[in-house]
Amino acid sequence: MKRNIILLLLLAVLFSCNDLLDEENHSDTTQEFLNTPQGFIMGLNASYQILREHYGFEEGLHGMLNVGTDEMKCSTGGNRTYDIAHYTSNYNAGNEYPRELWRKSYLILNILNFLINESENIEINTTFTEAKRIQYTGEAKFLRAFLYFHLVQQFGDVTLTTEYNTNPSLAASRHEMLDVYEVIVQDLIEASSECSPSPQQNSLESGRASAAAARHLLARVYLTLGWIHDKDASHYPDNIHNKYYNASKAQEYYQKAYDTANKLLTDAPSLGLSLMAEYADVFDEANDPPSGRNTEELFSVRFDWDLDNTYGANHVLNHLYVNGYEAFLGERNINDGRCYSWNNPTAYTLKTFNNRETDTRYNATFQTVWYATKEMRSNDNDGYFTHTYTIDGQSESFLWRLTQIGDTALYYPGYEMSADEIRAKTLNRTAGENAYVIITPSGYNGASYFPTIMKYLDRTRNQYNDNSDRSILVFRLAETYLLAAEAAFKLGNNADAARHINTIRERARNKATSQAGALDIQASDVTLDFILEERTRELLLEHCRWSDLVRTGTLLERVKKYDDGFANANIQKKHQLRPIPNDQINRVVSGEPYPQNEGW
Repeated sequence: MKRNIILLLLLAVLFSCNDLLDEENHSDTTQEFLNTPQGFIMGLNASYQILREHYGFEEGLHGMLNVGTDEMKCSTGGNRTYDIAHYTSNYNAGNEYPRELWRKSYLILNILNFLINESENIEINTTFTEAKRIQYTGEAKFLRAFLYFHLVQQFGDVTLTTEYNTNPSLAASRHEMLDVYEVIVQDLIEASSECSPSPQQNSLESGRASAAAARHLLARVYLTLGWIHDKDASHYPDNIHNKYYNASKAQEYYQKAYDTANKLLTDAPSLGLSLMAEYADVFDEANDPPSGRNTEELFSVRFDWDLDNTYGANHVLNHLYVNGYEAFLGERNINDGRCYSWNNPTAYTLKTFNNRETDTRYNATFQTVWYATKEMRSNDNDGYFTHTYTIDGQSESFLWRLTQIGDTALYYPGYEMSADEIRAKTLNRTAGENAYVIITPSGYNGASYFPTIMKYLDRTRNQYNDNSDRSILVFRLAETYLLAAEAAFKLGNNADAARHINTIRERARNKATSQAGALDIQASDVTLDFILEERTRELLLEHCRWSDLVRTGTLLERVKKYDDGFANANIQKKHQLRPIPNDQINRVVSGEPYPQNEGW
């Protein structure tokens, strides 16, 4: 507990000295403390804490990167993501999601600048060795690159500084996005040689940055730069980056992205990295640290209930994607989760998980069966409840009741069934036994009726209302294959793109029912749409979709085409960037006003 309290006190000092309008300067105290081995380590650990806030809080990245895309929509009942997910008129420069990303990122970027610039001046001792100094400096560079990459993806041109801010400032300016990318690339190149080689080597503490994570992120950055230079105004007038069009630079960055990702894949066995044997293993709670280890993990945000260590925190992702199953079970339970029902998949997403008999990723991603945890009997309809929804344009009613704990109570098959098929399956039983409910896609209501997404469920808690302390995977090796495939595709090498895609599809194959290669694709199958669909099947809800669509210039097109909520009617060109938060604009009271993004 003492260690965590000290960390929180440090954060308080860092936060106060970085507020642009704070007249009290704590910089001398902060620098004196950070110039010690203990202070350096605590400053670095405090920087990791920001990632837990980015990923784990209700106003975190889940609302900026998962919903408001072709994959996920906000539930119609309304919640804190409603405006940003649906691009409503209330989504503006005062919205909490971009505000918190901006504020929290810059709070910690300042301290990372100090750690990076002053690391060589820290006294070396038996615990803070030269090797540790290099490793920790590399981690600080990775984190600085990580935060700046999120900022430029979300906001475009942002304020860039690589120096520690010792005094409060009332002036600020935005820097050219490509200048920020130069710092990101250089930080990641250096982190790739300074950090510990991989999460699986050198007994690296889970949640710390590794060289493998830096190499993966560098491949994604290069790929993003390729796309930035690949959209000309005559063909893509609505693209936000078409002023950077340069075909030769695009090919240069695509090649760098391919080389970086492919080299990491080649080196993976020697780094202890490999795809998990089955897709379901990736999010199996038994493989979470500290008791387990995921061989596919490149970088994760670590959480623990134990407040005696650095990672004392928890998150809410285990609640956000759980449907309203309690209406049919009569209660909630730990195994099935707390029914926030905040966000649910679009019809596009569900259809994209095709070949379900052969491809295990649908059943490993979506919950299909719920079991009775209590007996439920009604006094109406001879002891049955009634559930009604529309099938093929007709209102259909189904009888259900639960008489046996542990029997099937609710089933989401994921495909359409006729009313007669449903009745035959659920009521063809001995009189008085359980009659369960089947909800097909026709019955999904955009609010509480949809299949739960299981990636973040936490069945180890004491009570279903508890938040989760499961780690959140940010980068994993399967995405490295997809980055390499996308870069190969952009280089015109569809055969190699198919080879990389087939590696992860083979892992997803149902080995019990199909032969090796049953999911393989051919070079002619590789298109941008196919790559994006494969990313949905593999990476749904893994905090990358909004950036994927902006990167490839397809956000407007695909949201308009595939969203079946309200985003499709509301999204505009300006939504390819987030608004600069009002807090930032209002704090700049000296010199030139701080510029807002176009359209905001």
